[in-house]
Amino acid sequence: MSKKVLIANRGEIAIRVARTCRKLNVKASCIYSDADKDSLHIKCCEQALNIGGSIPSESYLRSDKIINAAKKLGCDSIHPGYGFLSENPKFADLCKDEDLIFIGPPCEALHISGDKVRARKVASKVAPVVDGYEVSQESDAIKQAERIGYPVILKAVEGGGGRGLRIVKSSEELKKAFISSKNEAMISFGSDRMYIERYLENPRHIEVQILADKSSIIHLGERECSIQRRHQKLIEETPSPALTKEMRSKITETAIAIMKEIGYENAGTVEFLFKDGKFYFMEVNARIQVEHPITEMVTGVDIVEQQIHVALGNGLSIKQRDIKSRGHAIECRINAEHPISFIPFQGTVKKFIAPEGDGIRVDTALYSGYSIPIFYDSLIAKLICFGKDRNKTIEKMKHSLMSFRISGIPSTIPFHISSLNDRRFVDGIYDTSFVNEIRPFSSKDGEIAAAILSLLPKRIEFIRSKEEDPWMRSRFDWIDSFDIHHISSRWSQ
Repeated sequence: MSKKVLIANRGEIAIRVARTCRKLNVKASCIYSDADKDSLHIKCCEQALNIGGSIPSESYLRSDKIINAAKKLGCDSIHPGYGFLSENPKFADLCKDEDLIFIGPPCEALHISGDKVRARKVASKVAPVVDGYEVSQESDAIKQAERIGYPVILKAVEGGGGRGLRIVKSSEELKKAFISSKNEAMISFGSDRMYIERYLENPRHIEVQILADKSSIIHLGERECSIQRRHQKLIEETPSPALTKEMRSKITETAIAIMKEIGYENAGTVEFLFKDGKFYFMEVNARIQVEHPITEMVTGVDIVEQQIHVALGNGLSIKQRDIKSRGHAIECRINAEHPISFIPFQGTVKKFIAPEGDGIRVDTALYSGYSIPIFYDSLIAKLICFGKDRNKTIEKMKHSLMSFRISGIPSTIPFHISSLNDRRFVDGIYDTSFVNEIRPFSSKDGEIAAAILSLLPKRIEFIRSKEEDPWMRSRFDWIDSFDIHHISSRWSQ
């Protein structure tokens, strides 16, 4: 077993990894940037080292600083969490060169999964893929788009997370999008290699959780991730309400076959697009996912624990026959964003009270008095609910969202309340267009309005008309106090 792990990340995922380290009696150390000097993850580790900087390129993306921190703190392994350097094959190579254990997949697997062209080529041996090609120039892109047929989607070959991604419906749009997409890819990933493929309009997004060691590959079921905005996931659930037993078997078997072709080890996810009863390989995420808690809730498997076991050469401590999924789980990603415009906000958290109870889990680094820095992702908490079946889980999530208290900053809690009450979600009949068509579930009892009001340090004017049933229209005056009108008492506490 490793003597000491350096967690090369921040916030809630650093706290999450540290929790498993304590369970395994492994000492956890961490790093932090200047902007994160008051972050809760520092207090959850036995040692913490300031690596300076605030923006990621000066801190959490600096391989040299992270390697030096590991050596200075006496660590023999590094857990990268998600994001930042977690899927960077050069960083994994560097860890190996410096005799540090990288808690993640082998370097070669990272080289394949991190290159959409290579990953697609390997996956196509065992799985359906949509038509697509790598393109180096605008003229190549136009030529291939005409061959494929519009609409098409531009992607960064070595990227992810929606960056560099453009959906285009004509050659004119493609001409405008190509350069901007290449530039964004270069800024975000240090590579402007581009890939173009046929765009499936309004599919479902379903992924399969994989665990693998040198001798076996197992799956922990699938996750439904179709509720997204600008290709960023907002709500996930497992199991997917879209799949039959036969479909589930097929998609999980295909995911395992893809990982075998790649030579994958450790935790990873195979992502698919699903439409009209057919699924198509999209990509491999070679890391632990933000949404991994819902899989842990239904399987009882600690995915981080298995990551550590595999990386240290001990192999998986579980087999496929041990996986007995039960019940249903849903995750809502709570972001520090305006609940309607989704514009990120910084600021100081005045009050933070998370819901508690059986089958409720909150992964967060937030606390009352914490000032959210502007330099990182807007995710501030993950609310995960588990129940015996989907309907009970939805009800538990609704109640949990309504009891969540975050004041001083805006959050997306009101969006989630509306989503959980949307008929499409309740019936399980939704796809990636869900957010585009969502409407507020309540304009009569003021719950949505009150939710927004309790979260924003602004005066808000609510307007209703006979002609429409708006969620709300707001006028912001930058003041510290709230102007409360016609709201339920539970939200005005």
